[in-house]
Amino acid sequence: MENLPDIKNQLSSKGLFDAFKIQLAKDFEQANFPADFVAALEPNYNLIHAKIVNELHRGENRTGFTIMSLLYRIDISEAQLKRYLAKQANESRLNVIAELIIKRVLQKVVTKHYYKANQDS
Repeated sequence: MENLPDIKNQLSSKGLFDAFKIQLAKDFEQANFPADFVAALEPNYNLIHAKIVNELHRGENRTGFTIMSLLYRIDISEAQLKRYLAKQANESRLNVIAELIIKRVLQKVVTKHYYKANQDS
């Protein structure tokens, strides 16, 4: 996985991690999926990844929830997903999706923090 050290460093920052959890919960809830699992997350990439994979697996069997609606809400396009799946063909589909979710949610949080800090200066 590319940029893993950067992701781990960003997740270890308390302010960014708290904002990450808030954004992740918001995205899951707005995609019609309960986000109660988010509150218990710790700032550990591997544990976050495993928990999201587990929740995606559970979600596949629920009515009213589709992974594509979650990805749309998080702002991950079908084209992005296809490219990433092809690039990581040896990984399971849910592992790849969980990685994309973490990266995109973290990207949204970092971008918001960056622009907020620049506005405050």
